[in-house]
Parts: sequence; structure tokens; C-alpha cells
Amino acid sequence: MTLLINNDVTSRVLRMPDAVAAMEHALAQYAQGRADFQPRTDFWSPTAEQGDFYRWGSLLGGMMDPPTFALRFKSDILRWTDYNGVQTEEWFCTEPGRYCGFVILIDTSTGAVIAMLNDGVLQHVRVGATAGVGAKYLAREDATVLGVLGSGGMARTYTQAIAAVRDLEEVRVHSPTPANRERFAQEMQAELGVPVIPCESKKKALTDADMIATCTDSRVPVYTSDMLDWHRPGAFIVRCRYDEMDDATFDAVDRIYVNSRGSYTDLVVGSQEDRDRRPNDKAYRRRYAPTDYPLLASVIAGEDAGRRSDDETIFYHCTSAGLQFAAVGRLVYEEAKKAGLGMPIPLDWFLQDVRN
Repeated sequence: MTLLINNDVTSRVLRMPDAVAAMEHALAQYAQGRADFQPRTDFWSPTAEQGDFYRWGSLLGGMMDPPTFALRFKSDILRWTDYNGVQTEEWFCTEPGRYCGFVILIDTSTGAVIAMLNDGVLQHVRVGATAGVGAKYLAREDATVLGVLGSGGMARTYTQAIAAVRDLEEVRVHSPTPANRERFAQEMQAELGVPVIPCESKKKALTDADMIATCTDSRVPVYTSDMLDWHRPGAFIVRCRYDEMDDATFDAVDRIYVNSRGSYTDLVVGSQEDRDRRPNDKAYRRRYAPTDYPLLASVIAGEDAGRRSDDETIFYHCTSAGLQFAAVGRLVYEEAKKAGLGMPIPLDWFLQDVRN
């Protein structure tokens, strides 16, 4: 049987500490050559009935333990808007507020499709869990204060994951919408049992912080190099999107770690006029450019010392990867199966007797 697993089931069975452990195990295998993933591929077409562009995005990855392969795809209509002077990227499927994203999970010991999962909850947790692994290995051992920019789903999972690997004493959050940051503070304080303070400015949120997480939809930097003077020496900084940080920050921090050095495949159809409507400047595409930065996986495997001193400011780019969906998706599948949750689908639906 194959399980169809929706977001409700995923949210019921998935716990952040378990997701962090699953990602750590997967990244350790990556360092050993026992896991791998393909960088993101996007296909763009100016055929959208609503919005600026259609985009198909896909990620794939797999590991040996447990023997799992995952393909994640999403089908979006893209729209770029201006919000308080900041360009943001919005997406939907069929209509605003509706989204299409799936993970196909395969057991590589048999080749069978074992699960199909909505990617909504899983998407947020797998990135947050990876940020948590980064904090575990790269943040100072005595780091207790977290500053967060953003108040959406990623901000929540980043905060949950970092709380799973460090004993937080305080969280501060800034979002340009007061109601959003106040709601985030109330809900996260109730969940984590530590003070979560809504801040009216980025400076108040980041001043004297030990760890910083940028989790926004901004297409322009929300964190700039001058902010390095705000937080404590030896801070750990993690971001969600490449665009959130300016180039000068890369030159100013002491050390940078990434998940992958791979490049990004961008397939675009349409006339040159159509293509010019899509933000395609170097700053936008640089987020997936090849790099030679050291890998977090090497730190986990003991091949890289990671943090050398408490005074080092370390930046970690929590890039997306198909391996995240294999690791956390397999965890969700196993937990759902144990709990008797998910909708069973006959495996025969995915098999045929015509050789392909």
C-alpha cells in the first residue's frame, strides 16, 4: 500500500526535535557519500491567466539509511508586488490562497512508491530543521537569545528548531505588520515557554542577540552589514532566502557554511519581452550560484572544525535540497504508518505490465 498523507496528518505526527535529528542523520550520510541531491530546477512560462508567470519547481534527493528517494514538485503562478517599498514574491495555484506542492516518496530497496505527501507543513519543517542542525554545530554553546526577522511559517519553524538545540532564554521578533509580530510572539511564547518579545524595529530585535534568523519573502536585503554591530560578538546568522542579505555581509562575517555547492537550472520559454517581465537580475539568480564555501555536512562528519572561537561571526545559508524531503518525508511516513493515519492507495495504481 501507498499512503496519501495530507498536511493535517503531517502536523499531527511530525515533531521538530525528531525532524532535526533526521536532517542531521541525512547530512552525515551526505558527507560520507551515502546520500545526494540534485539542485533545484525551475521551468518558467509566461502563459499564466492570472499573475506574471507560471513556474514549475522541482527538487530530488535520496539516502541509503533508510533507503529513500524523494521528488518534490510545486506548480505556481508567480506575482511580484511592492509591499511598503519592498518587492516581494507571491505565488498561488488556481487562485490566491491555494497552493499545489507534492512529495513523492520511494523506498529504494524495492522501487515502490510508498507515499505521496502534501508539501505545505513538510516544506516549512524541513527547512527549519536544517537551520536547527546549523545552529547545533555552528552557534556558540552559550547562545540563548534569538532575534527573528519575519513572522510567517518559516519564522515559526526556524524558531522551533533553534529552540530544540539551544536553551533559549528570550526570542525577539520584528515584522513590519504589528498584528503579525504580536500574534507570532503570543503563540510562540505559549509553545516554547520562554519570553517572545514583538519589536517595532529590526534594531530592537537584533541588538545583543546571539543568533539571528531572517525568514521573510523580501526580494531586497532585510539584513545589511551595518547590522553586524548590533548583535553580540560570535553570533550565528541563518537566512531563508538569498535576497534577504546584502553582499557586504558576506565579506564581513568570519565564516560561511552552506548545504550544497551545486548550481541551479533555470528553464524559461517565451519572447524576450516576456522574459524581461520576470525579475532575472544577477542578484535574483545569485541565490543558486555555485560556491566554494565549506559544507555543514563536513562539520557534522568531523572533517571541518566549524566554529573556531566564541568571537567568530558565522553565517549559514540554509539552502533548499531534495535530501531534506527524503529525510523528513520518510520520518512522516513511518510515524503516520505507526499511527494508522493517511489514506491507503493500492500500489498497483503505480505499476504496469508494459515495459517502459
